[in-house]
Amino acid sequence: RSATLLLHITSREYEYFLRATNAALPSCLMNTMAAQRSMIDALLERESRLSSSARCDSSSGSSSHLNAVWRQKVIHWYFTVVVALRRQHSAAVPEATSSPSSIGCDNPFNRESVHVSTSLLDNYLMSLPSEKALRYKRDRPAYQLLATTCLLLGLRLTQHEQSKESKQQEAEEVEGQQCGLKRAKTHKMNMNQATSAASTSTPADTTGVAIPNAVTLLRISAAPRSISEQHVLAMVREMTSSRSFPHSKVVTALDFINALGATSTHVSENSASVTLGPAEVEEASRLADAMLRGTSLSSCSPSVVACAVITSALARSNSVDLDMASLRQRVYHSIFGAEDDPDLYVAIRMAESSIQVGVPSSRNIARRVVPTTHLIPLEDE
Repeated sequence: RSATLLLHITSREYEYFLRATNAALPSCLMNTMAAQRSMIDALLERESRLSSSARCDSSSGSSSHLNAVWRQKVIHWYFTVVVALRRQHSAAVPEATSSPSSIGCDNPFNRESVHVSTSLLDNYLMSLPSEKALRYKRDRPAYQLLATTCLLLGLRLTQHEQSKESKQQEAEEVEGQQCGLKRAKTHKMNMNQATSAASTSTPADTTGVAIPNAVTLLRISAAPRSISEQHVLAMVREMTSSRSFPHSKVVTALDFINALGATSTHVSENSASVTLGPAEVEEASRLADAMLRGTSLSSCSPSVVACAVITSALARSNSVDLDMASLRQRVYHSIFGAEDDPDLYVAIRMAESSIQVGVPSSRNIARRVVPTTHLIPLEDE
């Protein structure tokens, strides 16, 4: 009976339930949960807005618009180029690290840019009318041009978002310092310290990373001569003028994974409290990378994919001792809130099945040998 009642509680009652259940939790964990809830709500809102914009362009869009073979090869190429660019950046900046999981916010050459580029590619193709989408399933040069354009835009959008996040963090740190100064012994001393801190602070320059322009990207990818800078720029104008093009942050499964990230893994047995430690964040991200290469989840929303990969990562973790159904329910409530949607549960279980079947046995895809020539791999092998 209690389980039946929980399925029908309102959002406000659910909040009261969480407060009562988590009353014994440490205050630091409660603050973490509140911050996570705020971040996830913002991501869900953006995801819904982007989905609505894509539907406005075409009512017939679906994964049938995608060429599965070409898409898989292009995504592999995306990872290859991004790794090569990251290595170039690391060589130019000695303190930069080459580990994909430890790239700082000032480096857009990471898995996030690949997910953003793929999102742009999929959403654009699925928003096209069937007749126009058919061209990109059959015309190899046209698909190569579109894929190259999406990577260029994906790198720039990722850098732009990282710059915004960096500036926001700096503003929060300055605000926190100012609040701390106000609690000092004298107002005069506080003002002197604030002035000194403001004059000596050096904000991180996230825009200092050089993103390849169209000419450079075409050169390092050894693109066919039929694709020129003018073609790429024209494709950029076409994509950015499309109603399906995002006018805010591109939401990916990685955003939901990172929103639940914390210093350690915690899955509450009595509430919808889930946090992911570094190892679980990396495993969930690895699963998301692996599933990005296939089309089985291309029509799923990022939140559904995130729920599936997080549940699967926790099921493989040594830090958690719960069955799959219990993990799925807690992750679901951590992302989607109190209301249970049977359709969402079905989609999540289907995504989990795809993960079990489609993820390679390798524990680290990033360790595969990276070719030195970055051809767009669409030629028949």
